[in-house]
Amino acid sequence: MQGSSCGKLELGAEGIELKAYDDIHMFLGNLSGGDSIILDANKTNSNLYNAINTNTKKIESPDITTNLKAVKSEIEINNVRWCEIKDGVAMVKFIKWLKSVVPKEQITEIAAEEKLEDFRRAQEGFVGPSFDTIAGYGEHAALMHYKATKETQFTLQNEGFLLVDSGGQYYDGTTDITRTIVLGKLTDEQKRDFTLVLKGFIALSSVKYLYGATGSNLDVLARQPIWQYGIDYKCGTGHGVGFFLNVHEGPQGIRNGTSTVVLEKGMIITNEPGIYLEGKYGIRTENMMLVVEDEKTEFGQFMKFEAITYCPIDLAGIHTDMLTESEKEWLNHYHQEVYTKLAPYLNDEESAWLREETREI
Repeated sequence: MQGSSCGKLELGAEGIELKAYDDIHMFLGNLSGGDSIILDANKTNSNLYNAINTNTKKIESPDITTNLKAVKSEIEINNVRWCEIKDGVAMVKFIKWLKSVVPKEQITEIAAEEKLEDFRRAQEGFVGPSFDTIAGYGEHAALMHYKATKETQFTLQNEGFLLVDSGGQYYDGTTDITRTIVLGKLTDEQKRDFTLVLKGFIALSSVKYLYGATGSNLDVLARQPIWQYGIDYKCGTGHGVGFFLNVHEGPQGIRNGTSTVVLEKGMIITNEPGIYLEGKYGIRTENMMLVVEDEKTEFGQFMKFEAITYCPIDLAGIHTDMLTESEKEWLNHYHQEVYTKLAPYLNDEESAWLREETREI
């Protein structure tokens, strides 16, 4: 309470007046013709917009907090790194459990979703899911925003993929991760497509680019391996992530189209290419990445991404002969980092399992 009072005093000293949440409509309606109001049209709902006195001058401008939130401080970055280790531990425990239990028990999509949340809840500082978990088996995974219900859920079989897109809100950060988990036998087409998604994922993960680039400049890197087979995914490749805030947070993003938002040092963004074949299956691999500086030369400041999500990518889904040596090198290096960061927080059995899942290819 004392901290809250101090905060109100500081805001008041800056001429900022706080009002009760339920008073907003009355306040907007009581503005006069001599008043002006700044609003972000992209984030203001029509109900609030229409409540503003018609004589009041409206100034449309992006929310001043948007860019401030997008670039994380060193304290936030360090906290997120620790948060991602905890989330990675939960994911490893979940994937190990899933692969061991599916051949023996009747596990539904909802049961898998609930088990993953149990593993996250065991982590220090976990508050709740950062969004509704997508746990889609078979053709359900081709629906990019699928949500299992008791009426629609599938029972997992010892074959094909389970796509799990999930995340957690922790007091020290927000996470968002997708892994497509191999539950058993795959067709050649499934392994091909899993590998194509991985190739696009690695291309974006490993890019070195000149400062000034936007997400639209880089989007093609993730799509190019998939385009080579006449396939595309009709969604963005990446989005910003908040700090114990929205899991989808702007203004940065990686997508087709025109973007004027430069990728700045300290921004966090996702990398999540995919292939979705209606009535068949869906594949997505997603990490969160931190924008960091690389070398500076006479041509300017170069930038790169640092992967801050730590979880193995299922080697059982990969056609290794489709990967270049540099792609194998990237994956081996990433998996070594996953093992190094997570193994200290696992028991001997889990650590041995993770060692096998992150072996060199």
